[in-house]
Amino acid sequence: MSVIYYNGTILTMDETYPQAEALFVKNGEIVKRGTKEEIFALKEEGTVLHDLGGKTMLPGFIDGHSHFAGLANSLSQCDLSGAKDFGDIVRLMQTFIKENEIPKGAWVSGTNYDHNFLAEKEHPDKKVLDEISTEHPIVVIHASSHMGVANSAALHVQNLTKETKDPEGGRYGRTETGELNGYMEENAFVQFRNAMPMPDIETLMKLFKRAQGIYAGYGITTVQEGMVTAPLMGLLQYAQKNHVLYLDLAAYLDLENCGEISEEQEEYLNQYKDHLKIGGFKIFLDGSPQGRTAWMKEPYEGAEDGYRGYPIKTDEQLYSLILKALEKHQQLLAHCNGDAAAEQYITQFEKVKKDHPELDTCRPVMIHAQLVQKEQLERMKAISMMPSFFVAHTYYWGDIHIQNFGMKRADKISPAGSAQRLGLPFTFHQDSPVLMPDVLKTIWCAAKRVTKTGAALDPQECISVYDGLKAVTVNAAYQYGEEKTKGTIEEGKLADLVILEKNPLKVPLEEVQDIKVMETIKEGKTVYQYRENLDK
Repeated sequence: MSVIYYNGTILTMDETYPQAEALFVKNGEIVKRGTKEEIFALKEEGTVLHDLGGKTMLPGFIDGHSHFAGLANSLSQCDLSGAKDFGDIVRLMQTFIKENEIPKGAWVSGTNYDHNFLAEKEHPDKKVLDEISTEHPIVVIHASSHMGVANSAALHVQNLTKETKDPEGGRYGRTETGELNGYMEENAFVQFRNAMPMPDIETLMKLFKRAQGIYAGYGITTVQEGMVTAPLMGLLQYAQKNHVLYLDLAAYLDLENCGEISEEQEEYLNQYKDHLKIGGFKIFLDGSPQGRTAWMKEPYEGAEDGYRGYPIKTDEQLYSLILKALEKHQQLLAHCNGDAAAEQYITQFEKVKKDHPELDTCRPVMIHAQLVQKEQLERMKAISMMPSFFVAHTYYWGDIHIQNFGMKRADKISPAGSAQRLGLPFTFHQDSPVLMPDVLKTIWCAAKRVTKTGAALDPQECISVYDGLKAVTVNAAYQYGEEKTKGTIEEGKLADLVILEKNPLKVPLEEVQDIKVMETIKEGKTVYQYRENLDK
């Protein structure tokens, strides 16, 4: 099958040939870009003529980091993002249970509550959740996904009691008498969630399809699963073998607990098999800045006893994990929000590189990099470590960062401008399901750098819309080691394309976030098409 796209703006994102009049695609690949005359000369019997109608085409957007299965699962959970107080959480969850006719004894999950925006300005506890139901195990997940709360029934099912000790790199909330109050953060919450039952396989596959539809609706053609356990890898393989996947999905294995790649998994290693590949490994080094668990060099504002958050790994553990990844010749992604976590990752990577100069660094990535400092970015460039910025924090949680860190530090969150001036390539992401994978909103956030209340953050860290587009196309393809097949509209690359309602380089900045994705094309096939009055 062949298609000619014409009568619109085609932004190639290739600086040697920035714009084309028309494009010829055949069998899922880009055959030629050029003038309308050149492309129409290639027309053959059966070629489809796709009139862009003045719209703008770009390379398909590439997700810098997210949790695909987490977004899929969130579609079966109660959305608490609109909750304004504990009473709202109780009412929303009770309505969810009733409307979905959830039987007694079945688990019920809520997602995306944020204590920062609740009237109580604190997390609920098990007593609040017990008001929802004492006959269902209940858990509500914080917007950051780094913490959550369980009711009494859920604690009982998982045998969590007063005697349960805090795990390394995590903690349980407790009453004055030492009883668990239902709150959990970091590794305590990770262990809790890993022990929860999963939906049946048929339900999960339907959720996987819906989740891909959401990504495609935002123009994304390559998606990431940013933390893969052994059970999840099995589910992803099941999805691949049953042809559920139609977007490319790069999976990053939990290095500490899933770091041994089986013979069966080797066929996915650094290459796609029916849209699934293993891209490398992932580790966590700290927590959430809005949840005050990110590991900082200096104390949080107003913190008693100099509280700075805390690390997940010791230096020795991290050194060993970095070495393990590089010895396996695999890319390593590390979750780092605080500047102390960034320092630990960079320092230990430098040590491994010095001790083992024969090992390829495999394009390591610092995920989030929200409070990384300029001096640290310079060191990252020296070891070819890329930051993937969760830059939408500037808008969604910028005001909370000002409260937590003071203006001097908050001013510099997600310092894309500094990285740009250093010539350090960077990408953007939304950490879905933390936020919907709204690429254009993220680019607006990076170019505008204003909080929800209108506070302006350091304009020196702003970037242009073009460089924002580059972060989610050219740079993102490079991050994945896929620059030969993706990221630009060039001959021989995959026909992964997105068609936008307007040219983001020509509209006022304020309008960039509202540009509609009209069509998303994966390897020449339309996987999303805009319909008026339909959700993405």
